[in-house]
Amino acid sequence: MSVNSKFVVTSSFSSSSSPRERRENHHHHHHHPRRTVSKFSAMQQHHHHLHGNNNNSNYASWQSSYSLNALPLSPTVRAKLQFCGFNAVQDVLRHHSLPVQLVKSVPSLTLDEAQDVLKACKTGLDGFALSGAKSASELLKKERERIPLVTFCKGVDGILGGGVQTGEITEFCGAPGVGKTQIGMQLAVSVQLPSEFSGIEGECAYIDTEGSFTCDRCEDMAIGARGYLERRVQEMRCSEEERKVFQECLESRFSVEAILKRIHVFRCHEVTELLACLDYMPEFVKEHPKVKLVVVDSIAFHFRQDFDDMALRASILAKTTNNLMSLAKKYELAVVTINQATTKPGGRLAPALGESYAHAATTRVALSWGNEGNRIAYVAKSPRLANRKAMYAITRDGVRDPPAVNANKRKFT
Repeated sequence: MSVNSKFVVTSSFSSSSSPRERRENHHHHHHHPRRTVSKFSAMQQHHHHLHGNNNNSNYASWQSSYSLNALPLSPTVRAKLQFCGFNAVQDVLRHHSLPVQLVKSVPSLTLDEAQDVLKACKTGLDGFALSGAKSASELLKKERERIPLVTFCKGVDGILGGGVQTGEITEFCGAPGVGKTQIGMQLAVSVQLPSEFSGIEGECAYIDTEGSFTCDRCEDMAIGARGYLERRVQEMRCSEEERKVFQECLESRFSVEAILKRIHVFRCHEVTELLACLDYMPEFVKEHPKVKLVVVDSIAFHFRQDFDDMALRASILAKTTNNLMSLAKKYELAVVTINQATTKPGGRLAPALGESYAHAATTRVALSWGNEGNRIAYVAKSPRLANRKAMYAITRDGVRDPPAVNANKRKFT
């Protein structure tokens, strides 16, 4: 049964009077509680006579009698509705199916507020956290179905549990030159891996705030990824027909030109452009449903340069990160933020944007230099991963395992 049909059934129990008149009548007869109960019993009997033991219809009748106080509406919006005589869900839905209609009845509401009200009324308790709760078993099954985005470095992928996960925010932070942007561009390529190669076959929205995204370098990584998969195909133990299918897949869906076309770059020169771009991102993802990765390189640049009021900066940054998390959860995509490093007293390097921002990302990976000039990735914070480290290298083809690791693996295989 559709939502509209549910409320048509329940509206037959109410009079044709306006919400304000029903409210006045309710106050006028408040000293007759027995009469009110009997009326409600008659309503129940009439509803039972019409629908028998249909639990869905009973639920619809009960749902339409919700008080607006039970819905997740702001106090201001609720007060506007109650001032005009709307006290229950059925009051709102009886004559209002579009936001414009509700605004005409409640002129103080904006169109966005009216849309939120209608959505809350039609959803009812289905939109509440308790009734919409999922078991841990369901969530675990859903997490295991996710395909991580590989970095092409087995060590880094290992400490990340297979790669960068979708549905959450992963932050890479470190000093200049350690390879933060290189990892961002590498992920922009690897998110496009075909499903035949255990990839997610998506697209990338790359938000560049520093001007560090270079097309030539991204082309090198695309060529490197294509060459890596071609070598894998040649090494596969399969029939010639199967090998031909894999080769045709690379030719048609993973060419260098196709890879570059599926990376959408947004250049933001100041914080207002960055915020506008992030606000537009949900709409962009709707228009491009294959986008499965959003890279913000870097999240810190404009926030460190364009703000003098630290309280305002913290507030806007918190709202921004909440929106990014909602984007990741709603569309099941990976959000990767690149963060700079700042020097603390004593010469110690720490992620920029302060302690309050440290909780924004689901997983934080700290990038640093080793004693022998090696690059080291360390999982500094994650609710699901252990604090482990791995070495990585930046080569012409992109992010890869360092030569010593490759040598050891060849030695023992």
